[in-house]
Amino acid sequence: MKLKDKVVIVTGASSGIGEATALKFAKEGANIVIDYKSDYKSAQRVADSAQKIGSNALVVQCDVSIPEDVEKMFNQALKSLGRVDILINNAGVADEPEFLKAAKEDWLKTFNNNFFGTMICSQHAARIMLKQKNGKIINISSIYGLENAGKDGLIAYSAAKAAVINFTQTLAKILAPNITVNAVAPGYVDTPPWKNVPEKIKNRYIGRTYLKRWIQPEEIGNACLYLATAEAVTGEVLIVDAGRTLIEY
Repeated sequence: MKLKDKVVIVTGASSGIGEATALKFAKEGANIVIDYKSDYKSAQRVADSAQKIGSNALVVQCDVSIPEDVEKMFNQALKSLGRVDILINNAGVADEPEFLKAAKEDWLKTFNNNFFGTMICSQHAARIMLKQKNGKIINISSIYGLENAGKDGLIAYSAAKAAVINFTQTLAKILAPNITVNAVAPGYVDTPPWKNVPEKIKNRYIGRTYLKRWIQPEEIGNACLYLATAEAVTGEVLIVDAGRTLIEY
């Protein structure tokens, strides 16, 4: 087991990428803090699955955009599990009004969910990891955060995910040499938000990838696992997109 007894916090872990990543790390021997915002039942289901694997799983309700919630989450992790070795900033949402109809509050909501939550959680993790003189921070961005790759219908989301990438690269410099900070930029991942999208539209998206396939949430978990165990990688963005970004935007 690559991560036996390591303590991992996964935000947004009640479904999709977060769930798959939490279980992937549990299989490698890690103890998992499963963060959820509102869906306790799903979070507990993930915890039960992790415990069946042999992980010590802790379920914590936390809105990552609220500093007080984040502080409580990290305090609970330390009290119950004793340390924090790895933080996976996964919580986020791709939902916003079209640009010409959006208000500032809409953009702030998007940034709170997709960027400031990552920043706040990373700050708390860094304080702990610096004392431990060891740690890994992994941020989930998006291919829409890459240069010239923003999604026209998700302008604030794309900007927030671009901010996550820049934040990752800058924080990697600040926290070196004992803490690594990296990001994963997923493409089209087969997660719950896609379930109600018509097949014709989904096929159009997949047709834009060279591999002509969906990314499975477990594959993003694999990418996170690599970054959590790599000792000579920091400030990098690992693109997992079935070749989507090889096609000119």
